[in-house]
Formats: sequence, C-alpha cells, structure tokens
Amino acid sequence: MERAKRILVVGSSNTDIMMHVPRNPRSGESLIIRDQFTGIGGKGSNRAIALSRLGADVQFCCKLGMDAGGRAIALAYEREQLSTELILYDEQLGTGTAYVLIDDNGSNTILSYMGANDSFNRSDIARLTALLPRFQYLSLELECSLSLIEELMHQAGQLELCAIVDAGPARDIALSTFRNAYILSPNETEAAQLTGIEIIKEADAREACRKLYESGCGNVLLKRGSRGALLYDGAEFLQFPAYPAGQVLDTTAAGDCFMAALTYALTLHSNLPRAVQYANIAAGISVTRRGAIASLPWRDEVSAACARAEQEGYLQ
Repeated sequence: MERAKRILVVGSSNTDIMMHVPRNPRSGESLIIRDQFTGIGGKGSNRAIALSRLGADVQFCCKLGMDAGGRAIALAYEREQLSTELILYDEQLGTGTAYVLIDDNGSNTILSYMGANDSFNRSDIARLTALLPRFQYLSLELECSLSLIEELMHQAGQLELCAIVDAGPARDIALSTFRNAYILSPNETEAAQLTGIEIIKEADAREACRKLYESGCGNVLLKRGSRGALLYDGAEFLQFPAYPAGQVLDTTAAGDCFMAALTYALTLHSNLPRAVQYANIAAGISVTRRGAIASLPWRDEVSAACARAEQEGYLQ
C-alpha cells in the first residue's frame, strides 16, 4: 500500500515588521518610511500555511520563544487550522523577527533575527527524526539551525523521503549537505553566494546550476523573480516564464508560496515541469497582494488561475 502523501515542513517562524520605503537606504543614510505593519512570517511558516490553504496534508515543526510573539503566532496557526502539535518552545531566546523593507517596485530586502529558530537542540532533533517515517515529503529551508538541516537531510536519504529544499537564506553550509535532495532551489542571489558565481548573464545562471547540481541533488530549480524559474536536471535546462496574474505590489513570501505550491503539485503526481508551472501561477497571485500570510492564495483561487492560464496557453 502506498504511504500517505504527508508533508513535513520544518523551518522558521517569525514576527514580521514590514516597512514601505522609497528605496533601500545607502550606507550612513536615514530614510523616512511611509508606513509599517506587523504580521506573521518566516520561510517555514509561510510554506506551511500556503500548503494548508492549498489543501495539503501538512505538519509544521518550528521553534518559538515563550513570549507575546510566540503566543500570537501559535494562535494564528490555530485559526489557519494548521496543527500546532510539533511546535517547540525556547525558554531563553525570543521568537524570530524579520525586518522587511519593501520598495516602490514591490521588491523586498529582509533582515532576520534568528532567535528561537536557531536553537534546535539534540533532543529536539532526535524527536523530529523519530517522526520522519510518517511522512513522504520533507520541505526545508535554511532559516533555522544548520545542525537540524544536516541531520534531516541525512535521514531523508536513509528513508528515501522526497526532500525539497529552498536554499535560502544563503548560509555557510557544505553543498554536499544537499546530496539527498530531490530539488534544491535557490534564488539568483543565494545561488551566487553558494557557488561564488556572480549571475549576470544567462551563461552564469547555467554555470551556477551545474555547480549546485554537483552537490548530488536530483534537480536544481533556480528562482528568478519576474523572469520565472530555470530547471536543470543534469541533462537539460528548461525555462519557465513567470505568470502575470496582475500588478506586482509586494514580493514578500512569493518564493515561499512558490515552494509550497511546487511541493503540493508533486503530491498530486504532477510531473516536475507541470509542478513548476503550477508554482509560478500560485506565486504570481501572491505578488499582487501585500504582506506574507495575507498574500498566500487558497486552492480555489489557484485552480481558477490555472484554468485561465490553460486557456491563455501558459499551462501546458
């Protein structure tokens, strides 16, 4: 009997402080921000909520501080009907915080305080790895303890889990860590930091993908923002243009939405190219809205957009 297609998301959970700025400040410069608001984010949190809204069978493991931010986040997960069974708490460190600068073009720059996200200890890791056989898909990123990521990737290989890794934010981690990943997916900035290859031309992007592929992963999926995504499977490159769902207002959480939708599509037996298209469509919706959680679409919205995309010839 085929194992249930359950997804375990492990990653960060943050309080987001969003600030709208005319542009990124220069060194030594002070800028007046136009407005700010506080929300819930974190790369893991965004992926887990996006998967839940898409209808996936998902469990989320994160670590919060025992503070007001942590309590607010846990309550928000309950409202989203996302299980809090695997949430851990740190008694010393506070809940992670992300400071998000959003410019007039909707592009964002993020400064992260890791806090409890970086405090997974041996006991936490042992508890989590013991639960891995319950799942078929493992969704990871690098905004939490690297020792946790390394052990989970090792166990994924032992259990033959389908590991899908968002390679952001770029950290000092050996590429060999990703040898058991089915998909390794950085954006261009992260790919450049991980490989040392500055991506200016198309040839640079392909060279970076080849170097990342040498980690031993199954596929490299380079997220390219408004230019879509580039997939390399070790033999050929496939380019997937972004899907224009409307005016771009805010790109916060778009990459997380993309990764969640990609994983969800794969659980439905979509082939990888089709899953990338589905992910582009979901991310295309998210950038038309402001905020992190507020931007994440529901399954019916993505299904309707897919129907339009098929009529337009985007979805093959």
